[in-house]
Amino acid sequence: MLDVRKEALFMVQEKNVGEVSIENSVIATIATVASQEVDGVLSLGGKFSLGELLGMKDTERGVKVEIQGNTAIIDMAVKIEYGRNMYEAARELQKKVQDVVNSMTGMEVVVNVKINGVIMKEKALREKSE
Repeated sequence: MLDVRKEALFMVQEKNVGEVSIENSVIATIATVASQEVDGVLSLGGKFSLGELLGMKDTERGVKVEIQGNTAIIDMAVKIEYGRNMYEAARELQKKVQDVVNSMTGMEVVVNVKINGVIMKEKALREKSE
């Protein structure tokens, strides 16, 4: 009976039902949301983006995604909370983004983190509320 189940699974996988693709912007959004769950990572990107100048929320600011085969390469520019161990915060961010993107897409994930600033937590909270 076990062999029958294996064959049935194989036949379902062989059936061509079409193509599924995931836009880079979707992966960038997933990475952005995941980054908000990491202690010490207070902000992504620079001070402003073109979208913000035009009055739009820019959920992908500070995140660049490149797809190579079944691998998503994610570059993230972040600001770390003053007083935090930057290396530990960056490693935690890499792990969190890698786990979430992998579980949601099934892709292999590489996360490169560039720390481009240190910010006081109170200032970050004020900037988010504005």
